[in-house]
Amino acid sequence: MQDVLALLNIQVSYKERISQINNIMKNKNYNELSLTVISSTLKYEQNTFKITPYGLKNSKRNANDGIVLFGYEKKNIIKKNNENMNSENNIYSNESLRNNTNTNLINNDLDLATAFTINDFVFPVEEKEENIGLYEFPNFAIFYNINDQNYYIKDFNTGVGALMRIKRIQMELNTLINIGSNYLVLYINGNTITLKIFNNSTILEGKNNDDNFGQNYAIKEFKVKENEDSIITIGRSEKCDIIIEDMMMSKIQAYIEYKSKTKKFYLNDGDGMKESTNGTWVFILNATKITNNFLFKAEHTLFSATLKNNN
Repeated sequence: MQDVLALLNIQVSYKERISQINNIMKNKNYNELSLTVISSTLKYEQNTFKITPYGLKNSKRNANDGIVLFGYEKKNIIKKNNENMNSENNIYSNESLRNNTNTNLINNDLDLATAFTINDFVFPVEEKEENIGLYEFPNFAIFYNINDQNYYIKDFNTGVGALMRIKRIQMELNTLINIGSNYLVLYINGNTITLKIFNNSTILEGKNNDDNFGQNYAIKEFKVKENEDSIITIGRSEKCDIIIEDMMMSKIQAYIEYKSKTKKFYLNDGDGMKESTNGTWVFILNATKITNNFLFKAEHTLFSATLKNNN
């Protein structure tokens, strides 16, 4: 868990965090977070999951540390390595692994707990040998922030990734975007913005730019005038600055906006009047506060978040 605490920028000790969460739960004045599966290609036994400041209700990890780990169980790795090993070699059976994980988390034996982390939310995917790497670490987490008493979500960049649907966000140096069947990596260097577009469709020639085609991607570069506001449009329409043939995208799917006053770039969904049909999605690489009707997707599953006060 030490690695998880560091990734979530939780700076108090694990023992102190649990003590603070216990106090919050005793006061009984907190929001409960509900995650509802809107759509999925996977088969879930239930479609609504409840999260409190303790964490995911009915979690097998049962740590009450306010952290919900999403990913895959480590059963294949343990099975693969424990044929000739026993507890003296620090390898346990699955049943023993669960028991030792919970006990060591509660007792704050963080080193051993880190070695045998079990995810709270386990995606119901078929366990295959080629997917062995997916079992090594949680993919992302939802955690309770004690300081402002809100829930946050953060991707760990270890698996398929968690993406949120956006209306408008300030763009970071390396923003990763998903629109339709395309993935765009955005790089910002001063007043120059570069988009590397990975796609399963045909990219048409945009205005005032040359396309540098790789095997399955194109690169677009735009320079903005520092003292002028600028807009770069993306979509199927021939009027767009970046034209992508993809029927999953709207005619104007999204636009990048440069504000000279703040010297910042912003990503906006839709054309400024209405949202796109299938949404503009961004990988959640930074901790992001979860609000009512927050939408995110991961592992072929779309989730909707709802907050309700416990009182």
